Amino acid sequence: MRGSAARTVACHLFWMRTFLKFIRFERSASALSTLKSQKIEAYLRSQAKVCKRTTLQQVVSCLRGFLRFQHAEGVISRRLHCEIDTSRVYRLEQLPKSLPWLKVQELLRSIDCKTPHGLRDFTMLFLIAAYGLRESEVVALTLDDIDWRAKVLRVPQSKTRQRLILPLTDEAGYNLHRYLKRGRPENQRRELFLRSRAPVGPLTPVAVYDILNGQIRRSGLGLKTQGTHVLRHSFAIRLLRQGVPMKNIGDTLGHRHVASTAVYLRLAVDELRVAAAPVPRKALSSAPLKSGWHKDFPRIRLRTGAPAKVPSHFRSGLRASIQRYLAIKKALGRRYVHETRVLLDWDAFLHRNQRCSKTVRAVTFNKWVNSLAHLLPCVRRARMRMVRNFLLFKGRDEPVGYIPDMVMFPKTSPPRPPRLVSENEMARVLATTDQLLPSENGSPLRAETVRIALLLLFCCGLRHGEVLRLRLAHFDAAENLLRVESTKFYKSRLVPLSPSVCGELLEYLELRRQRHLPMEEDSFLIWSHRRPEPYAVYSSSGLLRIWQQLCFTVGVLDQRGRPPRLHDLRHSFAVNTLQRWYAQGDDAQAKLPHLAAYLGHVSPVSTHYYLHLTPELREAASHRFHQCCAALFQKGGKI
Repeated sequence: MRGSAARTVACHLFWMRTFLKFIRFERSASALSTLKSQKIEAYLRSQAKVCKRTTLQQVVSCLRGFLRFQHAEGVISRRLHCEIDTSRVYRLEQLPKSLPWLKVQELLRSIDCKTPHGLRDFTMLFLIAAYGLRESEVVALTLDDIDWRAKVLRVPQSKTRQRLILPLTDEAGYNLHRYLKRGRPENQRRELFLRSRAPVGPLTPVAVYDILNGQIRRSGLGLKTQGTHVLRHSFAIRLLRQGVPMKNIGDTLGHRHVASTAVYLRLAVDELRVAAAPVPRKALSSAPLKSGWHKDFPRIRLRTGAPAKVPSHFRSGLRASIQRYLAIKKALGRRYVHETRVLLDWDAFLHRNQRCSKTVRAVTFNKWVNSLAHLLPCVRRARMRMVRNFLLFKGRDEPVGYIPDMVMFPKTSPPRPPRLVSENEMARVLATTDQLLPSENGSPLRAETVRIALLLLFCCGLRHGEVLRLRLAHFDAAENLLRVESTKFYKSRLVPLSPSVCGELLEYLELRRQRHLPMEEDSFLIWSHRRPEPYAVYSSSGLLRIWQQLCFTVGVLDQRGRPPRLHDLRHSFAVNTLQRWYAQGDDAQAKLPHLAAYLGHVSPVSTHYYLHLTPELREAASHRFHQCCAALFQKGGKI
């Protein structure tokens, strides 16, 4: 009824068979009519142990469609398909894999074309590498798709159900002609590539994967096992580095939107390096403030007293429901670390006020909200929403007593505007960083370590959590880049460094080697002596405290006398990069996708949050507009 492809229908059938087997439908036909949400959650938790989040999302989609159909048929009375949560999957989580084009050529040259079997493998892999075809498109090619007179290749796309018309180059025509003459067996079938073993028939997409990895093992190039998409990615990166417009690359690959082609920009290291900022020029240093400096600045909000201890286990009457709620959320790929702490605190409050009651009273909820009065309105709203989501989950199966209305929640306040740091101000901060003394416990490279951390924040636009999680294995000295893995939204990206930043990083690592400090690949880049291995890394609060001390020393403060946040350096990086492009005469609008990919954003729409209109940026944009459009006003709109 929905027009799904045969492979999609087969996938749905497979997951439905496993679900019916899990609920033991073959033993009792009433297993469906008496189905409850707890059984569905148990099935999803079992599949989460063997499936990735992307696969689990497909399982949930199949299950929802099946239960929706059963509800429409009257087999299931409840709308269980509306009560199933799906796994959270973000766009561009993993970096696409690619090979250097020289490696691709070496791999193709290593294939033995003296046999029909080797000639077939070479022709298939050549078409994938030369046109960026998918494995399903290669095996779907027929003799009728080659138009020798018009010199075009008609590629049937199974993904979009369209035919892609590509030019048949002389090299591709020669390889196809050689394969048809010497490699393809005489047969009545119209498929271009056939199996070499009986029974003769078309190849499957999985066979192309096996062929590629078989050739990789026999090539002796030391390459890892790869999927066939690695050749498609390598083709796109090659075109991108040759200066081919992204729209033309997308048309060649058969993409409908330019956003699909922008994925490959994340691997174009040389193109992304234009966004990397150099080390600020040297400036005069100041003596850092001594200990107790923060006492003279009452506007700085520091934590007073020891933080409240978070309970380690649930004790209220809702503990079973909370544990089930957290179990299904974590099985679907959500981390739920902060949510667990909030629910532990709320559970302890319930235990103190209503003991083992399994219902929630409005008075108790409002009393708990009043205990959060010391927090900011946005923080209170977030915690109240976490508790409300749990109550909605529990209310699916049993009465919960009270579910708060979000209309009564505190209003969200606008985000605090960043205090942008200029290059001259950052130069003074870095110069003062060099005056930091070793710590009391004898850390010999305290100043150098803090300097590297601040350089990566200011010159690369990294988040402070990303900097603190960097290990030595994430630095590629040959390519002068950092690999940021599993950051916000589970994403990974490549961050090329400017030559000056890379030079300072190499000097810092050499100092660590000379001082016999940890240099293992799994050692943290921002190493600290205060924590034992393998947790020897600066804490977020410790780095923030040093940053505030340095800012107060050189006078980098906002209008209220507060130092910038560490995250403000990410804002400063974006704005300074835009100003640098304007000063160099570059097309800033065309380079916004490069800045978005460098910062790890899906699109420039997310980067717009960091682009603030400063007086310098306004003047540069006005000057650019005057250069381009002044002639229109002088000549009456005609050039």
